[in-house]
Amino acid sequence: MDSTGNSNSSFKTYMELGWTGGHITHGSGYDVAHRQLRSSALESFKVDPSVTGRKYIPNMHTITTSEELKTRIKADVEATVPLEGVAIESTNSYLRSVKTSDTSLVQVIEEIIQDDPVRASVHNLKLTAEASALLANGVKDFTEKYGEYFVYGHISRARFTAVCNIKTSSKDLRENIKSSLAGKVGDAKGISAALESYNSSNKESCSMDMHLEVDRIGGKDPEKKPHVEIGELVKAWDQFQADFETTPYMALLCHYSVLDSKFPIPQNQFQYLGSKISAAYQSLYLAQNELSNSLMVQAASCSDTVAKACDLVKSLNVNDEAAVAHMHKTVQDCLAEVEQWRLRFDLQSDAKKLEDTNMSFSWVSSGGQKEWSSGKLGIAGDPKYSAIGSDVKHRREQFSTEWKSYRQYQTYSLGDAQDSVIGYRITNEWNNNDNGWFKLHHGAIRQDSSVKVEFCAETWRGCNWSLDVWTVPKIMYEVQQAKF
Repeated sequence: MDSTGNSNSSFKTYMELGWTGGHITHGSGYDVAHRQLRSSALESFKVDPSVTGRKYIPNMHTITTSEELKTRIKADVEATVPLEGVAIESTNSYLRSVKTSDTSLVQVIEEIIQDDPVRASVHNLKLTAEASALLANGVKDFTEKYGEYFVYGHISRARFTAVCNIKTSSKDLRENIKSSLAGKVGDAKGISAALESYNSSNKESCSMDMHLEVDRIGGKDPEKKPHVEIGELVKAWDQFQADFETTPYMALLCHYSVLDSKFPIPQNQFQYLGSKISAAYQSLYLAQNELSNSLMVQAASCSDTVAKACDLVKSLNVNDEAAVAHMHKTVQDCLAEVEQWRLRFDLQSDAKKLEDTNMSFSWVSSGGQKEWSSGKLGIAGDPKYSAIGSDVKHRREQFSTEWKSYRQYQTYSLGDAQDSVIGYRITNEWNNNDNGWFKLHHGAIRQDSSVKVEFCAETWRGCNWSLDVWTVPKIMYEVQQAKF
């Protein structure tokens, strides 16, 4: 769903375009076929100034491996409808200079302050006399000059980012620092204090390098400050909070068919490519727009592939049958990848819905109950999720023992730091009242990276328990807050 409330369908009446500079203005036209801005076909208008809503979105993440770093860089791609020359760009390109190792980590602290969308009332907009005269000659002449869409609003934001590259002498020290920063999202003072404490008390075994980037403060252009002292984090954060200014970063597009019924609905906008490939290009175009609105953080990494496929279609010789066949395969591969990201969002949503929030963290007796479960118990045999079957990892342990003259204990922790739990099942394999007890230590769906369960057999008796855990890659399944 886009910022206008329109759901994805066979065409798009409203779309979004990255606001890449002063050449974009309210009323600017947009040519889909050539990915270019056009002159305005509209009489001068103003957006509604009464919109005053604002969201404060703090974020913090830690990077400890090279794969996490690569994934983060890909996730920073801004995926919107394409504009020639600026369709794909990274918002955190400085991350490319960061290096990771077994004893280092990168701590990223971010806050985005985003205003609610501001729009003009499209039904009150009017074409200029020149544009109306051109339209009277036919839609083709009009769209060649003014495009198929026009900018009717925008979304503004300000953004603060701090990146601290931390090098330590041991993996244990790295993990200690990582733990001390957990839970401090939006707490610049707490983060700074924790970093300074480790920096001052471990000078022989720890070094830190802070990089700051602020979009806009007090009317100034975006500012980058490499190699600053840790103590400057709080000062810069406070200055940002006090003096930030939001500026447009996303243009809202509306199709001319909203203004005049002479315009065909958007599904006809790709006919210039010929019947063989018009549907393929439209599918890619809508897929790219869907990616830009996906709540799956890593889905943005797919947008580069889609953009390249769009360029392939644009430059295709429709009379070259081999090239057309290759193009169709490329398009299908792209759409399959987009579908996988849609399925991943559904899977993590299903897992959360199936979570048993009443699971006890105290000792629970077998009590004749067969099993206890929470979340999504894998996707084997579920045809809906067959395309992402390799995402899900299943682990199983069984505690089966003969009788002893004392209570026997066994603890299992299934999952690792790179995982996100989507489901687990604890099974009383004897299915009777005499199988002892179990105690769940942790296993929150989509929050914990492992499930830890302790089992205990009764005195003079054995027991038979099993623990099954299903996980997915944590970074791949990271979900951001709704954009609007």
